Amino acid sequence: FPDKYNDFIEANRIEDASERMRTLRKLIRDLPGHYYETLKFLVGHLKTIADHSEKNKMEPRNLALVFGPTLVRTSEDNMTDM
Repeated sequence: FPDKYNDFIEANRIEDASERMRTLRKLIRDLPGHYYETLKFLVGHLKTIADHSEKNKMEPRNLALVFGPTLVRTSEDNMTDM
């Protein structure tokens, strides 16, 4: 997965939303099984949290602010670049 980091970052920069989603889906499908299952579990858990945002105040944006820096680090691991 670390070798795919730049592929995911570049895919997220694609302007056309449908092309961006197509590329991200392909990258996710191509993950090794254990990475795919871990990502699937994590995303499912975060969705459950977001589904209860009226009680816990953790809308997707808030979840991204909290978990984003931990889950998606720059290659230099520099907080300024994030």
